[in-house]
Amino acid sequence: MKEKYWHMGERIRKERLKYGLSLSDMASKIGVSPSFLSLLENGKAVPSLKVLDKISSFFSMPLAELLAEEEEQEVFYFPKGRQIEAPCDFGITSRFLLPKDRVFFIEPCLLNLAPGSRDREFRERNGLEFAHVLKGKVEFQFVGQKPVVCGEGDSILYRANLLHRLANPSDLSALVLLVNVPSA
Repeated sequence: MKEKYWHMGERIRKERLKYGLSLSDMASKIGVSPSFLSLLENGKAVPSLKVLDKISSFFSMPLAELLAEEEEQEVFYFPKGRQIEAPCDFGITSRFLLPKDRVFFIEPCLLNLAPGSRDREFRERNGLEFAHVLKGKVEFQFVGQKPVVCGEGDSILYRANLLHRLANPSDLSALVLLVNVPSA
């Protein structure tokens, strides 16, 4: 019987990760224990209708959508016209290369850094980040460490929870492919 709930558990996990919530955070918000939520996400527990209702309300999704089995896509095409471009900080623009309404195990975006631009604040994220400079120069600044300057064709991989920011130290535009790999 529990195997019927495996897809629903996967869906709950994907939604939780999409919002960047830990098991404990979400469990406290819906009134269950983290261990029960983990069992539910792994298809090893059968939820009550009351719990399912709390979860669907929490994610603002119809209960039927929560229960529906998703078909696994082997190829996902996301054309440029559907990608979202948004200003991040002074002189830096991000183009999100995959939709934010789906949970993928990577979050790729293109960063366009105007000459002399930089993030205003140091930030941290979950997981790892990989960056590849496609054009120009980008300085990766980490709190308490010497900055790393990457030129065209250079790549860098770092733990995204290190306080960091990006800067373009040159008088030419820079373009970076940045891929965040959130930890599960």
